[in-house]
Amino acid sequence: MSLAAAARGKFAPAAMVLLSLLPTVAAAQVPPDERYLQFETDHFRVVFPDGMEPFARRAAASAEWAYVALSRHFIEPPAGRIALVITDYTDRPNASATPIPDNRVVLIAAPHIANRTLNHYTDWVDLTLVHELTHIFHLDRADGVWNVAQTVFGRVPIFFPAFYQPRWVIEGLPTYYESRLTGTGRAYGSSFDMLLQNDANSGAFRTVDAADGLSPIWPAGRTPYAYGGLYFRAMAEENGDSALADFARRGARRLPYTVNWASTPFFGGTLTGSWRDWSAGFETTARARADSLRQLGLTVGEPLSGLAWVAESPRYSPDGQRLAFTFLTPRDDPATLTVDPRSGRTVSRQRRNGSGVNTWSQDGQQLYLGQVEFADRYDLYNDLYTIDVAGGRERRLTQAARLSSPDLAPGGRTLVAVQTGEGSNRLVCADLETGEISPLTEFADGVNWEHPRWSPDGSLVAVERWLRDRVLDIVVLDSSGVPVWQVTDDEALDVTPAWTPDGRYLLWASDRNGVQDIYAVEVAPHFPSIAAGEPQVWRVTRTLSGATDPEVAPGGARVAYAALYREGVRIESIPFEPAAWERAGPGWRNQRPAPTPRSAVEVDVGGPVRPYSPFPALWPKSWLPVVYSGGSGVGLFIGATTFGADDVRRHSYAILAGWRTEANAVEGAVFYRYAGFGDPVLDLGAWQDWSSRTVLTTDGQPVGAIERERELRISVSFLRPRVFSALSVAPALGVEERQFTSTDPDIVFTNPTQTDLIAGVFVGYSRARGYPRSVSAEKGFTTLFELTHRRLTDDLDRWRLSGEADLRGYLSFRVFGYANHVIAGRLALGASEGRGRGPELFALGGVPGRAFEIVGGFDIGGGSRYSVRGFEEGTLVGDRIVSSSLEYRLPLSLVGRGYGLWPVLLDRLSASLFADAGSAWRTGAESEVLVSAGSELSIELGFGYSVTYQFRLGLARQLAAPEGSSREWNAYLSAGVAF
Repeated sequence: MSLAAAARGKFAPAAMVLLSLLPTVAAAQVPPDERYLQFETDHFRVVFPDGMEPFARRAAASAEWAYVALSRHFIEPPAGRIALVITDYTDRPNASATPIPDNRVVLIAAPHIANRTLNHYTDWVDLTLVHELTHIFHLDRADGVWNVAQTVFGRVPIFFPAFYQPRWVIEGLPTYYESRLTGTGRAYGSSFDMLLQNDANSGAFRTVDAADGLSPIWPAGRTPYAYGGLYFRAMAEENGDSALADFARRGARRLPYTVNWASTPFFGGTLTGSWRDWSAGFETTARARADSLRQLGLTVGEPLSGLAWVAESPRYSPDGQRLAFTFLTPRDDPATLTVDPRSGRTVSRQRRNGSGVNTWSQDGQQLYLGQVEFADRYDLYNDLYTIDVAGGRERRLTQAARLSSPDLAPGGRTLVAVQTGEGSNRLVCADLETGEISPLTEFADGVNWEHPRWSPDGSLVAVERWLRDRVLDIVVLDSSGVPVWQVTDDEALDVTPAWTPDGRYLLWASDRNGVQDIYAVEVAPHFPSIAAGEPQVWRVTRTLSGATDPEVAPGGARVAYAALYREGVRIESIPFEPAAWERAGPGWRNQRPAPTPRSAVEVDVGGPVRPYSPFPALWPKSWLPVVYSGGSGVGLFIGATTFGADDVRRHSYAILAGWRTEANAVEGAVFYRYAGFGDPVLDLGAWQDWSSRTVLTTDGQPVGAIERERELRISVSFLRPRVFSALSVAPALGVEERQFTSTDPDIVFTNPTQTDLIAGVFVGYSRARGYPRSVSAEKGFTTLFELTHRRLTDDLDRWRLSGEADLRGYLSFRVFGYANHVIAGRLALGASEGRGRGPELFALGGVPGRAFEIVGGFDIGGGSRYSVRGFEEGTLVGDRIVSSSLEYRLPLSLVGRGYGLWPVLLDRLSASLFADAGSAWRTGAESEVLVSAGSELSIELGFGYSVTYQFRLGLARQLAAPEGSSREWNAYLSAGVAF
């Protein structure tokens, strides 16, 4: 009996297991195609791009000091060298740490000075590396049964006990130690104190179940850092630093999700109990402080915007008739918002690529801004742009110049801006007529700049300046970049300077009294004489929650600023009345000296530089047994898997090998990814797999069979990312052998083995967006096209060509609820032709989504590509297929709560109404149509303190069914968004 075609099946199980292990090469990773060098220190293998050795040496010295300090004041260090990878691919400052597959820290060589949360430091490299190495010390630790498991299986992720701890523990410990060991940082700064004080004063202090920041409730992702860092600060102040170390050691012996009881001997109770006591004390102190401030009189501003997650850098137009500022909410694109400063009415809204500063042109018709954009697959840099305020047209002024925080000089020709590079930054002037960029200061180790502002006469520049071993201060430079006045010289965080239009006063924000408020000093007519003495500082605002980013209106009638509240930030204004200002007294700081100063640790970072080697990082560090079923007739797969990657993820691989019990044969897979070209990324895969299948004979008869699949595949993927779009193209070639054996001994296939040469291409383009509170993708569309061509190796005239397309569109709008309402549509198409062999058959029916594995191969959902809800997958089969869906999605409730330290959290609820329709038919045959309609309830749950999953409970009614079928109601459970 001859085979015509096999119904479309799942990807080989071996391949699925391996691909889940293979590290992903994405735009957010270290560029793997650069020329890297390396050297070694006592405890680190330092990898860095060619040309960055000075910064790499500095970072290595900082890492060695942090290693010693943590060894003395935290817990014992991990065994072996830690990879320290230096990179400079983005202007967004960040760092990361992971113990998988080996201990590795990535440090982005971009100063943190522009980050409103991270800029309280005396050395940003020290602070960052203490934070990331605390992660390594904490996450790597495994004692007791965990140590036994790691001894047997190696560095398998499931055998790291800290991965089963709350996010506020995982992020809170490093946040505390970054402050404890440097004397600055977020646990000692004002930023997190202000966030928690606002919550306390509003009666919304987070309970222990809501502190992981999984739900998009302000301050969202910062929540575990803020709450965890200040909780551990309180525990250390009450019980000593040794209590935190003992807690971390004991936590490394606890079973999954039982860390609640690890603190009992050290914090005087469980984590939940000590959290309740700490929160009660914090709320009492915060309310007492609020009462005392209210008695002194609080600043009450006039709102000019709604509340947002980011509202910053207000700038009045030259005529004072408009006010522009950056505005970012959890349900819309970042934007430059322009409002009427008298009423707060929105005049215009221009989308932008993220937060940042705006500055007006002299005629008030344009705004200049700095924003990020992808330069290639990996590099993400700041550049200068201009936006036409009336028409919204955007024009790019620079290419990969790494410029941000622009301010236009009087005369309208020159922008002063901050340029990032060489592990530091500098001030530059950009000529708008010639495009020439000239330095105002130089790149220097230990000096950073941010938020420059020209004086009204163009002779001076006020700017934030950081010097090593100091925190941020305000200084004034002359027009050639020479400092002429140190405005502040204290332990406070002094930021965002602004001149009055007449040049008489200089305003800025400072946390010298524990909360950021606006302060001022009189400049004219005393300058330059005051530069040699102590000027009188005036307090402009007195707020409970914080005020920053001052801006005085032309004419000097009002001052606008950004005000912090429990739900977020908004732009406000108050009258500009110097006569009502009060004299500012001495400030105070909540910090302690560093217990192990840098000067107390001698380190040697002078190891010889040599070319980068992917070893020893590339060797496998773990293995894990794997067991899964292939269905009746093939038995169990029993085997093992391993994986590995080098320090820059240029090479990565995964290997699976084992035995099929009933097939009595070896089964396995090997995948390798090479990213050293940059773009494209090369993937190689080979596997052999057995499975139980149903196939169709040439006369259309379904027959049970055992399939052995062997495949060798090579593919390359090209990616063109942009902030709001992405284009991906991935051609592939392969050889596939499929051998079928009938499970019926009376049936013998005459052509049981088919060997195909395969060529295919995948093209995807997306402009759809999603926001922290989105119920699904919204605002845009995605298009996916896939073409596959197969030819039999023993007869090249016998071929099959299959093409598929998936088109999705989204329209969102505001009605009610925590998120936008969305109308979503999807059209999926497939067609297949063959010569000398049957076309590919597509199956219609089933539920859209993705599979969620519970345990032992048991899944919830599955995700049919051509879905019509209410019908079984495969209700109709054909070589032509079409399916479509239309949904109305709406938010119901944003909950963000769990129960104590149980590792389950109810994030949010949403609902949808849908209609599905589709048809599948064979060429020349009449087609039937399936139609259904129904509704779904979507429940998003957080698991393990760190990951959220969406589950959909649905009820579908069959409206049009195959002839002879009864129309039924069907309930189902699926996972993931429908599309």
